Amino acid sequence: MSPSLASGTASETVFSIGLVAAVIAFMVYRQIRPRRLTIRNLVLLPLILLVIIVRSWPLLRLTPRTTMEIVVGAGVSLTLGLLAARQLRVYRSPDSGRAMASGSWTYFLWWLGAFVAKAGLAVALGETATTMNTVEVLIPVFLLVLTRNAYLYWRASRLGLPLH
Repeated sequence: MSPSLASGTASETVFSIGLVAAVIAFMVYRQIRPRRLTIRNLVLLPLILLVIIVRSWPLLRLTPRTTMEIVVGAGVSLTLGLLAARQLRVYRSPDSGRAMASGSWTYFLWWLGAFVAKAGLAVALGETATTMNTVEVLIPVFLLVLTRNAYLYWRASRLGLPLH
């Protein structure tokens, strides 16, 4: 193997690790910082994910293994999504009196747990990257986002806080 190829592979690995670390750091930061709750923000991302899932569904080859993985993964995502949502704080904005939300690093850990459980399930069922479909990847993400946003809306309504 030539030195230039070896160093290229090493630099690609370092770049990939750096990119993953940056994405994780951004996700943790985003969960910790306060943000305004708006109907648009609560609906937009789940709607986009749902459209992608529906459009990708015809490409999914449903087998008993795939069906079981989707059902079990959905159950795990909903359960961990509900547990994660309990880590979110909804409160009245001191400036506008409207709903605000913030999370903590523990919220991110619940999300991470959902993805680790999904990966463990995929490995246990013998799934490879070549057999995975967009639907299988996005359903857990959709359920986690939907659970979070439904909880935030419910909590703001329960506290009598109007959205921005």
